[in-house]
Amino acid sequence: MHPLLVTAALIEHGGNVLLTRRRADVPYPNLWEFPGGKLEPGEDPRTCIVREIFEELGITVTAGAVFDVIYHRYPERTVLVLVYRCHWTSGEITDLEVAEHRWVRPSDLAGYRLLPADMPLAERISREFGHEDTSRL
Repeated sequence: MHPLLVTAALIEHGGNVLLTRRRADVPYPNLWEFPGGKLEPGEDPRTCIVREIFEELGITVTAGAVFDVIYHRYPERTVLVLVYRCHWTSGEITDLEVAEHRWVRPSDLAGYRLLPADMPLAERISREFGHEDTSRL
């Protein structure tokens, strides 16, 4: 079976990165994750991440370069995550399809109960940006 292709956003603001908390009524409830979601049939991944961020948080972003690609096997399915650096261009964050959101310092990511597929990304961000000026993110 082919992996499910999903997108995630790395959004930085003021030296912090954006995490969202999954709702209680979805798989892997209440875990934190980098926002994003599944591609629709025939959808371009860049279009997907922009759409998902708007649907989940009500903000407009532009998708930049791919920051990371993560392959993760869950018991029920395998996912391939394309992580895009995204720039917040307009709107105010509203928790539309997430339980809550939080701006987190890269060095504090290890303190969050993250979705398993997002752990390697959090480790990379913490390692590369956790002890220095994150405005380069």
